[in-house]
Amino acid sequence: MPVHLEPDGPIEGPFAHRAPPHGLRERVGDAIGRLLAPAITVLSYARNARVFHPEDLTFTGHVRPLDPGGELEALAKRLDGRVLVRCSAAIWRGEFKHDVLGFALRVRRGEGLPLDELAHMGDQDLLFETIRSLVTLPLAPLLTDATDFVDNRYWAISPFAALGSRYELRLSPIHPPPRPSQHEPRSSRLLVAVRANRAAWSLDVRKTWTLSWHPIAQIDLEQHVTIDQAVLQFDPFRAGLGVQPVGLVHAIRRAVYPASRSGRPH
Repeated sequence: MPVHLEPDGPIEGPFAHRAPPHGLRERVGDAIGRLLAPAITVLSYARNARVFHPEDLTFTGHVRPLDPGGELEALAKRLDGRVLVRCSAAIWRGEFKHDVLGFALRVRRGEGLPLDELAHMGDQDLLFETIRSLVTLPLAPLLTDATDFVDNRYWAISPFAALGSRYELRLSPIHPPPRPSQHEPRSSRLLVAVRANRAAWSLDVRKTWTLSWHPIAQIDLEQHVTIDQAVLQFDPFRAGLGVQPVGLVHAIRRAVYPASRSGRPH
């Protein structure tokens, strides 16, 4: 089925988030992803779960624009809506001090369909991790204090295209957490922060090749929800609000994410 995509508008059509790669870096990333895909499938099957982010907690909440002004205001308003959030450790099951933490968002406009494990037309998925860039990837587990979800900054690693520009995205914690007890697990701390209305992050953006970050929205986790994790699938190419994934890392994910799903039990 042909898919029509306005340059800065919502994506329509069942395969719109699988647009082919363009540009040298994305073609290189696509080739790397295809090379990695068979190994990812085997690992996912052997682990009987996702290769990355095997265990998680899910929450519902809201993304609220902060009135940043200028062209960023249009971007902030585009992401205004309800949100489903998955907080997870990327590598290990259980609570390890050093790991990569993940923060996946699914933004849905309006007050219609409930936020559950099923994605719908118009949804926007945004994936963040405690990895500043591809260069720091090998050291990310050592540089991350994985004992606390709330007291961490998360990056999208690869840029996005929207409104005629390319942007980098990150999440910055708003409320510093209280000093934890020595043996309190991070999952418990996160649940306590949600109940206390202290699980909040600012969504910061900057244009690529610039230095200044600008907060454009606030993300609040409001309620812990239990959903079918076997069905839940965040997709970095689900761009129903027109925030398009671009760049090398996203291109690698193009083949790796479906491979991870194909190895999971049904």
